[in-house]
Amino acid sequence: MVRLLLLLVNLIFILGLGASIVAPYIAPYYFMLPSFFGLAFVPILIINILILVFWLLLRPKYVWFSGIAILAATPNLLNHFGFNGSASEGNLKVMSYNVRLFDLYNWSGHNEATQNFSSFFNRHEADIYCFQEYFNSERMPNVNTQDAIAQNLSPIERHEYFTAELHDKKHRFGIATYSKYPIINKGLVPLDTADHNVAIYTDLLIDRDTVRVFNMHLASVHLSEMEKDIDEHIMRNNQLQQWQDLKRLIKRLAGGYKKRALQADHIADYISESPHPVIVCGDFNDTPGSYAYRTLRGDLTDAFTDCGLGFGTSYVGYFPSLRIDYILHSPSITTHEFETIDERMSDHRPLLAHLSLN
Repeated sequence: MVRLLLLLVNLIFILGLGASIVAPYIAPYYFMLPSFFGLAFVPILIINILILVFWLLLRPKYVWFSGIAILAATPNLLNHFGFNGSASEGNLKVMSYNVRLFDLYNWSGHNEATQNFSSFFNRHEADIYCFQEYFNSERMPNVNTQDAIAQNLSPIERHEYFTAELHDKKHRFGIATYSKYPIINKGLVPLDTADHNVAIYTDLLIDRDTVRVFNMHLASVHLSEMEKDIDEHIMRNNQLQQWQDLKRLIKRLAGGYKKRALQADHIADYISESPHPVIVCGDFNDTPGSYAYRTLRGDLTDAFTDCGLGFGTSYVGYFPSLRIDYILHSPSITTHEFETIDERMSDHRPLLAHLSLN
């Protein structure tokens, strides 16, 4: 009886792993359930490995159940975990960074946020910067981003797009791409900007080559807005409120999956139609086990899987260990080095890739 129960548990986790493997191939607007398993791919895989070890020690003839499932999950694991960590010289440095409005509302608790960001850019200089949750104010000198960046990085050109402008357009919120190379064309990928979702592309003249840089911020589920409530309800052991938090979280995740899937479909069309090699940067708000990631990656190379090491965790919020920020590029571009920089000025870590054009 106990053996049958253990085999049933084994089967449940094998099916869960199977659902997480197929999740990237099923659009959430058609069928939602696999997306949740895709989010939980890593813990489900770990549980299957533990079950395999258990059978190996007690009943080796049952090992093949989880063994086959784990082998089938290997390609997905390669998207989640970097095994390379190689480092060599590249002539093009690209950074992608969700700066969380440059700490406009002092989430970090540091009173000198602008100076901290300025110091960071001095220490980690790149040729191309893709900023998400970008902010600039002409009324507040301490958050005049354009001036602060220009002082540290010159010569520099920029492509900004704002989804919200307040106080006579003096306070502006959106996205921006900064480049040391000449900008010869700018474009917008139309998205629903009601929630500040936005994607732009910028054509850069790099020596004699033209490269199209996509910069995007896909739909968020705003987990940070729930963090305080979740913490409070756990501390108070308020089970009713914890149940409400769980239902609210599932509802937000479901809505986010659908929005990002539609956005990814639309942006992927623009990427495939690019007349130039592309570099794709951004906060996808989705893991490598998602439909949005697979759709946007397409035939592109993920700089992290090429030269990254470990899980490459880029989100620093309440639910850590998530890689939701990416730098992708055309196969004609080579990754030489990739780094997820351990800075906590935002709820995202900055990514830095050393690339070269072939």
